[in-house]
Amino acid sequence: MFGHPLHPALVHFPIALLFSATFADFAWLTGLTNDTHIGAVLMAGGLVAGLAAMAAGMVDFVKLDQAVVPHAVRHVTAVGLAWLGYAIALYLRKDSLLVAAPLGTATVAISIASALVLAAGGWLGGRLVYSFGAGVAKIEGR
Repeated sequence: MFGHPLHPALVHFPIALLFSATFADFAWLTGLTNDTHIGAVLMAGGLVAGLAAMAAGMVDFVKLDQAVVPHAVRHVTAVGLAWLGYAIALYLRKDSLLVAAPLGTATVAISIASALVLAAGGWLGGRLVYSFGAGVAKIEGR
């Protein structure tokens, strides 16, 4: 947008929402709260925001230099797996979207595992920009 890649601007929203959902799950797991509704809502919002970030990422992907495509594929794979994991976790807790309902061990485990995979995917995305210069404009004379 206006000469800048849109994907880096959008990724902060799903990352924040999904990590917050996992934090809410951890708070429930440790007994800090009985409310499971907020984690489900955060997760749903993160998944929707993730779709927008992934769509923008695909637009940016086609513009990448071929040398960084293998690194980008690893990034796409990691965040795609994390998104899928969160989608499964949300499906397993779909009752929590409307009211606070107890969570199963599987949904919390999937949420935590997805957060770890998302962190790795985010690190790979940062590496694409900061180590390989993906999406960074080359300025003449510098």
